[in-house]
Amino acid sequence: MSDDDPDYEVGYGRPPRNTRFQPGQSGNRSGRPKAARNIGAVLEEVFFQKIPIIVNGKRRKVTMVEAILRQLANGAAKGEMRHIDRVVKLLPMAQAARDASMASGGEASERDRNTDRAVLETLADMFGSDPEALFATAQGDRDYEHPES
Repeated sequence: MSDDDPDYEVGYGRPPRNTRFQPGQSGNRSGRPKAARNIGAVLEEVFFQKIPIIVNGKRRKVTMVEAILRQLANGAAKGEMRHIDRVVKLLPMAQAARDASMASGGEASERDRNTDRAVLETLADMFGSDPEALFATAQGDRDYEHPES
């Protein structure tokens, strides 16, 4: 068929052949826009990214959460009262998590989830936040862009 085909009528759903997309090209060159990320995804990315630290003179890569907890423990060891207070609040939960891990042979269990919730509640209390909102954010259960839902 040539462009001069008298039987081809231009109209709705039938554009002129010379204005159609060329083979291999689409009408949306920039593609679909990326979706906005919720706060849970951002927190997860930030807190669980690996960062380099030096432990006993050796360079290691650990998660941001582990680095924060190490800093907290180091501050307590130096005698900083604020850090000592926070470590004392977290210590029973760390012991419970350790006991649960040893009892289950190192497998994740419901008790681990309960221990996580207890740690988050303690952290929320330390920072004056709502424990339910903090736990929902950590679990990605809540949409903070649309709080009414």
